[in-house]
Amino acid sequence: MRKIKVSINLDPVNDGAEIEETKLKKKNEGALIIATNGERRIVEADEAQEIIDRLSDVGHGEYMGDTHYLIMLNGNKIINLGGGRCYVGSVIVMKFDGVGLTLLSGDEFDEAAKEFESRLITLVGDGQEFSAYELV
Repeated sequence: MRKIKVSINLDPVNDGAEIEETKLKKKNEGALIIATNGERRIVEADEAQEIIDRLSDVGHGEYMGDTHYLIMLNGNKIINLGGGRCYVGSVIVMKFDGVGLTLLSGDEFDEAAKEFESRLITLVGDGQEFSAYELV
């Protein structure tokens, strides 16, 4: 059974899409999940909201520098170093539009990823090296 039927016959009166029980979304819109090991993926609004809800009791958020991109992560996993703090793991990235959190779109995914990656440092411990995000 087709959930979306698109009919275009150059008839402005009858042309259009008939939508039945289908959830629509903008193609290039979502939140960025990015990890300190370089892996990343884009999630839709529903999954982003679920992640934010799950972080509600343990969450830590901060802007990435002077940008409008905001990272949210598990605050219980922050590592305190002698002169600062860092985080190893994955974060969710969204933007603040002056009113509230909004989804990323278009080139913002790459811009946010570059900003995140520019703040990575290398930690060494117990014979291992790994990347960490340096927190403000």
